[in-house]
Amino acid sequence: MNIGFAYRIAFLLALVLLGGTALTSVLGLNKFENVMATLLTSRFEFVANDLRNKIQTQMDFGLLLNNIENVNEQMEQLTLDDEQIISIEVFDETGSVLFSTDPSFIGDLVSEEWVFLWEVSGGKASWSVLENDAVVVGVGLRNNLDQDVGSVALRYSRVFLDQSVTEQIRSLLLYGLIVAACVILLSFFGCAILLRGSFRDWRNMREALRDIMDRNRDTESIREASGRHPEFAMFARSSLDAMDELDTATRKISQLDED
Repeated sequence: MNIGFAYRIAFLLALVLLGGTALTSVLGLNKFENVMATLLTSRFEFVANDLRNKIQTQMDFGLLLNNIENVNEQMEQLTLDDEQIISIEVFDETGSVLFSTDPSFIGDLVSEEWVFLWEVSGGKASWSVLENDAVVVGVGLRNNLDQDVGSVALRYSRVFLDQSVTEQIRSLLLYGLIVAACVILLSFFGCAILLRGSFRDWRNMREALRDIMDRNRDTESIREASGRHPEFAMFARSSLDAMDELDTATRKISQLDED
């Protein structure tokens, strides 16, 4: 074994770490994307909740949902404040649009999916749905008798969602690669340094064993191996003494044969 073998093992370790990091990143991307989408949706959910509170405040005075004033103006102001908001609609329990930032939608029926999600939410929890061009965030409306009377539905840009998620994923991957590179480099050189010392000892012992087989008692390799590992000194001495005794016994047997 030579020092280069230590670097080969360290290189294999670096490949394993790189593969593990890549696999972990791939498995975590989908979960991260869902979490990121939830965070963005919560931002617009806050806007929808604010509008709901204003509408329900007026209903607390006994006004019917279709008689609330200034709803369209409030919704239009929200769309002006945030360019990512595509539209805001308020629909009743039948799914009919009562208020909208787009006047042409008033009186139309929203999709059955919206009504279904609102009904499933029980009018209390928020609901959301992903469409081709937008993400819809809805919050239920309740009157002063605690009856479900409709819902606010806010649509924001799907492009904004996709771009935000993509940017965050790129940043996450960049930071992940930097951390992975640092860990791999530290592992590579750390492993190489640690193994290099072990392989140096093994090479030294191999040379020392060769010297022992050649019956050399006092060589640099034997002294170095004995200094690093005291038990090796006992092994070397015992081995050399045993070989000397074998040589002596062999000579005596040869002399006996000659006589």
